[in-house]
Amino acid sequence: MVDALTAILKTVRMTGSVFSRAELGAPWAVESGQLGFGIFHAVVRGSCWMRVEGGDPFHLERGDIVLVPSGANHILSDVSDGRPGRVGFEGAVDEDGMGRLTIEGDGPHTSLLCGTVEFDSDPIHPTLSQLPEVIHVGGAGSEAASFVETCIRLIAGEIAGGGQGSETVVARLTDVIIVYALREYLGNLEPGHGGWLGALGDPHISRALALIHTDPTHLWTIAELARNVGMSRSNFFARFRDLVGETPGQYLTRWRVHLAARLLRQGDKSVATAGRAVGYATEAAFSNAFLRMTGMRPGAYRRSAA
Repeated sequence: MVDALTAILKTVRMTGSVFSRAELGAPWAVESGQLGFGIFHAVVRGSCWMRVEGGDPFHLERGDIVLVPSGANHILSDVSDGRPGRVGFEGAVDEDGMGRLTIEGDGPHTSLLCGTVEFDSDPIHPTLSQLPEVIHVGGAGSEAASFVETCIRLIAGEIAGGGQGSETVVARLTDVIIVYALREYLGNLEPGHGGWLGALGDPHISRALALIHTDPTHLWTIAELARNVGMSRSNFFARFRDLVGETPGQYLTRWRVHLAARLLRQGDKSVATAGRAVGYATEAAFSNAFLRMTGMRPGAYRRSAA
């Protein structure tokens, strides 16, 4: 699972950053609004409740991280049925450029770090669309609790200290936390759930995905993949199709087109060069595959992304 997840995250190019600190004295409630990017919250001190619009509330404690990959509207509050008094987690800007949201109540105090997470993805390989609305990492008894709390404490210390390079340290630690959240989510998925991401929980199909991801230019056949993962051709084909939702050949094509689309968006590769880089011997073969997956010719896609 780790090999395939590493390949996925490398090509998705996920980046996270902390944008605000929240110091909240009960009673308080804040609504995010519908966002055009992912968002996460880390509980540095105290506890709170969260609910996504239309869902049930759940409790967050110190050291917990909650990730909302799609930026769906949600409410954080000191009680489970809190009514938001404001929208948005950004407050006054401190000298270090960090936003600070302060609500001065007489009740128990909660401190949060709020940040964004952006996935440089596209519809060709919809990693983001396979994720749930909310990923919650931490909580009592969780294997992730101690690790996550340590990272949160380090981030909070870097932000408070403001030393040289602290912005870079915070960004790297934030990326680590988000990767950890995704890894824990994927690790708890059962095969057959969560779309093709759930297939990473199956050791045979995960290995096949890792082979495709790490060497997409290879002309993988069903027989070769099956042999590499220790399955018969027919059993491998059926399990791959059932868990991933498409055949190995279709998935390989989708992955190649996804990688080529990234090269074309960067603007420094010609259509022919992008096609060769992902394993197509001719520009015509690449163009036809790209059209099947995207509905556009690669040249038109490149121009539209410029």
